Amino acid sequence: MKSLLTKIIEAANRFRRPLIALAIVLALVIPLIPRNPFYQDLIIMIFFWATLATAWNLLGGFAGQISLGHAAFFGIGAYTSTILYLSLGLSPWIGMFAGAGLAMLVALIVGYPTFRLTSHFFALATLAFGEVLRLLASYFRELTGGGVGLLIPHEPAFRNFIFENKTAYAYIILAMLLAILCITYIFKKSRFGYSLSALREDPGAAESLGINTHRAKMYALLISVFFTSIAGTFYAQYVAFIEPDIVFASHISVQLALLSIIGGIGTVFGPLVGSLFLTPLDIFLRGWLGGVFSGLNFVVYGVILILAVMYFPLGIAGWTKKFLSRFRKPPELPVVKPADIPMIKAATAITRKETGGPLMTVDSISKRFGGLEAVKDLSFTVHEGEILGLIGPNGAGKTTVFNLISGFIPPDKGKIVFNGRDVTSLKAPHCFCRECIGRTFQLVKPFQSMTVLENVMVGAFACTRNPEEARKEAFAILNRIHLSHHAFTIAASLTIADRKRLELGRALGTKPKLLLLDEVMAGLTPKETEDIISIIKSISNEGITIIMIEHVMKAVMSLSDRIVVINNGIKLVEGLPNTVVKDQRVIDAYLGGAYHAAAGLK
Repeated sequence: MKSLLTKIIEAANRFRRPLIALAIVLALVIPLIPRNPFYQDLIIMIFFWATLATAWNLLGGFAGQISLGHAAFFGIGAYTSTILYLSLGLSPWIGMFAGAGLAMLVALIVGYPTFRLTSHFFALATLAFGEVLRLLASYFRELTGGGVGLLIPHEPAFRNFIFENKTAYAYIILAMLLAILCITYIFKKSRFGYSLSALREDPGAAESLGINTHRAKMYALLISVFFTSIAGTFYAQYVAFIEPDIVFASHISVQLALLSIIGGIGTVFGPLVGSLFLTPLDIFLRGWLGGVFSGLNFVVYGVILILAVMYFPLGIAGWTKKFLSRFRKPPELPVVKPADIPMIKAATAITRKETGGPLMTVDSISKRFGGLEAVKDLSFTVHEGEILGLIGPNGAGKTTVFNLISGFIPPDKGKIVFNGRDVTSLKAPHCFCRECIGRTFQLVKPFQSMTVLENVMVGAFACTRNPEEARKEAFAILNRIHLSHHAFTIAASLTIADRKRLELGRALGTKPKLLLLDEVMAGLTPKETEDIISIIKSISNEGITIIMIEHVMKAVMSLSDRIVVINNGIKLVEGLPNTVVKDQRVIDAYLGGAYHAAAGLK
């Protein structure tokens, strides 16, 4: 059975393009098959909800921004085209794009502040926005008709977007569906798609790799809103009647999320699969239960959602892909020539080269969190090509220093000069990444649902827009950090040692001049530690400057050219490793003065 499935999958991969072409031909033929208006309407509704859900999925699935207010943009599209048609006689074909433009303008205004919210706060804000528009549409009766609504006269003509039979509507909505599916597929394979997937997984890690997460979310919102709005125009012309409680209803937004979640959120065809499954179910349930058990269809929906979350968290499309992957041969790793793997040498063969002039100068930076002064008047300089160790006891403020010099938090005072430029005023981590400052995190942040190769590609996209170039660079880096055998492994299944190497490789993909390593050896075995030390030495040998936070003293002593010791946010000592570790203030900071006194008594 397994071998048969494997052969079928291999054949499907081999003939992928003809199969896609066949699917499109079938989709074009399907509207011509039914003669019964009920089944014609069913096909139209499947295409309609699939279009809306795919548009929602660009924002809610790929970017991870769960919007519960998409009905607002659906309603804007429906009302704009309808009002322009009834009041000015403007063709809905033109009104469709006028509505889309207005919806995108509103999205731009609303999205700018709301994207600063996270998680459920963003979802609640969008829900409130949709409800506000519903109330406004009910209040301005002279314009919208209020609760009475607006009736579109039945005057069949192509100009009026009104047709005698349903087949024309089926082909129009099918064209919209194919357009949004193509755009989604292109985005998924592009730099933009990788950026959206990364910010969905971890916005902080995405920012550290040069992704302007706010801008990426805004682009995703505008594209999503455009198709949502034109679908609103289609709905208005198809039904020929709109009113606020229909087109601004919050259940539309919930329906879009439900279709994507059950079909496969964050996948190209998941919303289509969800619509194929749920739309007929919804129509038949309302038909069977509507007369006696009105509303029971929502209970059935709820049960389906609970079962989907419990047993199919990846959705139908995601689960199917995961199931079939067990029968699919893993892709062959490309042959990487030694010339493609920069400067891999044995650690014992590396000799330290002379360091250059100052690359980064930190001048009297301070940071206070309420009553806690985490960093106080800290100054140090790191020279080109050197490894600077930043050490201190737990809670000394080391990671806060990294956050200050990589843009995650702004200093209260002081100045940071990097590569001859004052970068203190840069507002976001992605700006620091573009200045060629890369970093890892104390708590590793892999993009867990992406493969190891895709993780590193996200970093490589900081320097190229070409997916093939990013892929080639990522393969070279994986060979360099000894992770090439895990290239197609999902990052969530990696060990802690592999995750730390992955994060290091991801940062290398950005081609940094300065690399900030935050405890990359914490929790590793001695052999794993030796491996990381070898990789770090090879990186340094290429001329990349490194600042490292580490508690593994063997690594600190063998790697660091100089060491800066801080305690309670204040610099204690700065100097050569052998000098620093013997300093009394360092011993007291790590072991405590009482311990030292007791040891002296003995």
